[in-house]
Amino acid sequence: MKKIIILIAMLSLSACGAGQFGSSYRGYMTPETAANVVLLGADQEPNLILSNDIDRDVLSYRERNYVVLGESAFNGLQESPDNAVRHAKEVFATHVIVSSEFTDTQSRIDYDYQDIYSTVFVNTVKTVDGQQVNVREAVTVRDTVTVPYMRQYDNFDQWAVYMVKSNEVHKLGILIRDLSQQERSIFKRNTGTVIDVVLTNSPAYLADIIQGDVLLAINGEKIIDSPHAGKIITEREFGGQTIVLTMIKDGVEKDITFEFNE
Repeated sequence: MKKIIILIAMLSLSACGAGQFGSSYRGYMTPETAANVVLLGADQEPNLILSNDIDRDVLSYRERNYVVLGESAFNGLQESPDNAVRHAKEVFATHVIVSSEFTDTQSRIDYDYQDIYSTVFVNTVKTVDGQQVNVREAVTVRDTVTVPYMRQYDNFDQWAVYMVKSNEVHKLGILIRDLSQQERSIFKRNTGTVIDVVLTNSPAYLADIIQGDVLLAINGEKIIDSPHAGKIITEREFGGQTIVLTMIKDGVEKDITFEFNE
């Protein structure tokens, strides 16, 4: 299955949704703990997005400051996207992105039940003109038999990602994450943080910073990891200043300079 990288710690919720979209659901936040987001209203319908590239479409929404409430992922018979919409209502998601991909066809024994009617003759005693006589009568008997047969089922990998709009303000317009072990090996370093999402029309967007760039320093202050970078960005006042971000872009270290206006 495809892997969607999300920056929120996983919290498994009990299944309460429609079909496997509900039973396979994993939540990253609950309506009770979700802060600074716009949840689905009681009189609203979720927006359904049918996708042929769910990673791309989830990233597109995250670039517009949407966050992921949770996701469903399973393999099985094709389910109606309407089930994902019903589950989106249960978790108060305003948008649900649904995708599926054929995996295989499996055969299994199924059973059909058929009724078989037959006629049998029975001897009975009846009273005719005041006298009891033996009578042979035809009686219809119904039997139910089980008939096995082979049935084919098409299986699909299926995903649904549930999203809401965030009101959180990101000063530079970037969402960041720590370097993976593979990235540490590629870049030959332990420190720094990876640009995971660049918000549309943000200062970082206009400075041509893109997903996958590595942030090494802000105004000369070395970045250790993503919590350290987040602390610097949150605590510093950048209004009216010239910001210098030391980055690795396409394997080359370079400084990106831009004016920051809140």
